[in-house]
Amino acid sequence: MELPPLDFDDVHRRVLSERLRTGIGRMAAADVAGVPSIALRLVDGRSYRLTPDGGEIRIEAGDDATTVVLMDEDAWCDFARELATAAGLLYGDRLRFVAGGSPDLERWEPALRALYSGRSIFDPRHTVLRGRDGVALDPSRSFALGDPDDELRDFLHATGYLHVRSVFTRDEIARLVEVVERHQSEAKPGDGRSWWAKRTDGAQVLCRLIYLGLVSPEIAALADDPRLRRLAALSDTPLRAVHDHSDGDSVVIKNANVSEGLSDLPWHRDCGLGGHPVRCPSINLGVQLDAATEASGRLHFVPGSWRGSCHRSDLSRAATVAVDTEPGDCTLHFGDVMHAAPPPTGTGPGRRALYVTYMPHEADAFIPAGKSYNDVILKRVGGL
Repeated sequence: MELPPLDFDDVHRRVLSERLRTGIGRMAAADVAGVPSIALRLVDGRSYRLTPDGGEIRIEAGDDATTVVLMDEDAWCDFARELATAAGLLYGDRLRFVAGGSPDLERWEPALRALYSGRSIFDPRHTVLRGRDGVALDPSRSFALGDPDDELRDFLHATGYLHVRSVFTRDEIARLVEVVERHQSEAKPGDGRSWWAKRTDGAQVLCRLIYLGLVSPEIAALADDPRLRRLAALSDTPLRAVHDHSDGDSVVIKNANVSEGLSDLPWHRDCGLGGHPVRCPSINLGVQLDAATEASGRLHFVPGSWRGSCHRSDLSRAATVAVDTEPGDCTLHFGDVMHAAPPPTGTGPGRRALYVTYMPHEADAFIPAGKSYNDVILKRVGGL
């Protein structure tokens, strides 16, 4: 799906000037106070320079700036709409630096995001988590399935994640494990239905099964389980389970001593390369097949980070939460919360979690069957 182009000149001359007079604009100016200027230049020569100046940001025509980013108009439109982030444009070879480099654009990106789309900037040093009633929340709290929806919803929307204990019985988990292990035994590198990594000893190990619901009725049926439907409905935005794109129903398999491959993930957002306006708020709902501990590999979150863009360098100062689970527990998190999946610290088997992903209906118009949004980024028009 293609959207009509934005007017490069009108956005910088009128839209950004108006936004700078708002609270979000003042937040952007404070965020880049003392940061060197940046200019965005199109291949046709049009350019605008943004310069922090006395608690404000001056926007002027021209590219006499410390950092100069060159891109075509389509790439800039995607960037302004956050269909592609700076990392996504770099990944797709759609921008060049005439001066400066990617760290300089990354430093500016939260402020640019605030100006272009009105998104707030998350500051982990000054975040107090509160429910909709104003009461402070404990970010490490877990819940039971019998807890009221209002409490679950408040916590999810304040933190960006939720841990619900004992959603599935041991017998139900045993049956799901049997299905998963059958597909684990059948998986082969290059089959289009699995991801593989390499251990330090050189052995290939299976780290993810994808699109499992397309070949397993038992897995596909989970999306209609009333317990999962109830949890997915905690989102304020209506969501639907996706089976045929964005990896569909998948199983994450943690392995010790992995040296190559996408088994262990650093801090990231699922929309880190782009697509936030169309794929968020997505919910990744994980049915825990094994216990998640530090030894077996567990999820970590930055509470509240889904509510705004943030600087990766700030994460060293952020309060983080590691979630320990038991088989049968469920975790759910918004795709745009900052989260990480570090390697297991033990030498035994890592955990397995079966994920059902729920996305807004609009995502279907952007993400074709069998593809993820990152595939879409590589197909976008561009390349300089």
